[in-house]
Amino acid sequence: MILKVAAGYIDMGETIEERENYLRSACTAWNIACLPPLKREREIKRYIDQYRKINQADEIDCKNLEEDVRLLIKQKDRLYPGIKVQIVNSKIAHINGRHFVTVVSARTN
Repeated sequence: MILKVAAGYIDMGETIEERENYLRSACTAWNIACLPPLKREREIKRYIDQYRKINQADEIDCKNLEEDVRLLIKQKDRLYPGIKVQIVNSKIAHINGRHFVTVVSARTN
């Protein structure tokens, strides 16, 4: 499901490490999308603030990430509105010339 939500987004990465970063961002957007609407804004802001601090990102980078996260949330809501599982881990492996994505999720109440 995450690959369908993030179609094209993960592939923007040129290396496996960059693709994993995009995958992690997509997973974060998925998890935020599973929250009640009133909690989403706070979590988006918190995520962008953490990104800014960790990456010493400028305002343009943060604004672009926020736009991407909001688009991914809309896509998740459109494709899987009733699914409320949280993603707890994700990984991309390169095996025999192909990329394989593993995502671990947990149901929430």
